[in-house]
Amino acid sequence: MRRPSARLLVDSALALAAVAGLAALSLRDTPSPGVEVERADPPPVVEGLVVHVAGAVASPGLVTLERGARVADAVTLAGGALPEADLGSVNVARRLEDGERIVVPRQGATAARLIDLNRATRTQLIALAGIGEKTADRIIEARREAPFASSDDLVTRRLLSANEYAAIRDLVTASP
Repeated sequence: MRRPSARLLVDSALALAAVAGLAALSLRDTPSPGVEVERADPPPVVEGLVVHVAGAVASPGLVTLERGARVADAVTLAGGALPEADLGSVNVARRLEDGERIVVPRQGATAARLIDLNRATRTQLIALAGIGEKTADRIIEARREAPFASSDDLVTRRLLSANEYAAIRDLVTASP
């Protein structure tokens, strides 16, 4: 009687392992008795932008816009600016990013509402959307090293991402 070659034994072992692997995979997708498995369709992809419009607008809240929309478009969808709105302090031509918050201040309230990055307390910084204790501490440490020339420095100095900065851009300033 002839002995099987080593090659034949290896090929047989691989084939047996492949069959066992397929069997294990097919058993894994089978739920246990009494357990119901529901497969839901994935959530739809949002094609546009969703932003929060607050302040001196007729209908504050969330609005959905097309990509490439501007602050003026968001204000219009929020029912338009109220007569007491100070649109001169808001860059209405700026393009929007998903998830940001637009605040339309009332006339006379603009200067009081802006937080000066070079003078703000830790508590004032933490009150800003998306700024936690660690980020507030990093901002304070960064301004000790060199004062902020503009609020854009939060991004250029890598203290905030562009999206995080977009959410607070209209609420902060940097005085000399």
